[in-house]
Amino acid sequence: MVTTPEQVLQLQKAALEVFHNATIASIEGIEKLTALNVQAAKASIEESTDALRSFAEVKDAKQLADIASGSVQPATDKVTAYYKHVYEIANETGTELAKLFEKQFAESNRQLYAAIDAMAQNAPAGSEGLVTLVRQAVTATNSAFDQVSKATKQAVEVAEANMAAAAKTTTAARARKAA
Repeated sequence: MVTTPEQVLQLQKAALEVFHNATIASIEGIEKLTALNVQAAKASIEESTDALRSFAEVKDAKQLADIASGSVQPATDKVTAYYKHVYEIANETGTELAKLFEKQFAESNRQLYAAIDAMAQNAPAGSEGLVTLVRQAVTATNSAFDQVSKATKQAVEVAEANMAAAAKTTTAARARKAA
């Protein structure tokens, strides 16, 4: 329970630390996405220039058709790889932020239960029912949060499994075409 100015100051410092760490994690995610986008833009410019050079050297319709059909699959693979990288960066950043907030949530719960215990010790006689009600409400809220957290983690695991399956399917399809 917060009873002194020093405790309030400590809470403020802890909140500032969590905010700082969350901001740094977010900026690092943005930096990674920016680097990926710059890399993709450079590659796209190079590939477009090469494609235009190839089209400029076309001598007949068959050669034009070969160039056009040969560029579809690599482009699809590159888009798939790009979005896979975007997903990985977003997932990594989200996981880091979730860890920070789960830690903060656990600390807040610890402080809340300490405050409830202090309230129970200082409560007038006959208020035990109210203290029990408050404890049950906090426990129910924590239980609901845990269930939502578990469901979210399961959804992320399913999404990751689907991404892995899609990548395997794409790789297998490319291998069949190559053979």
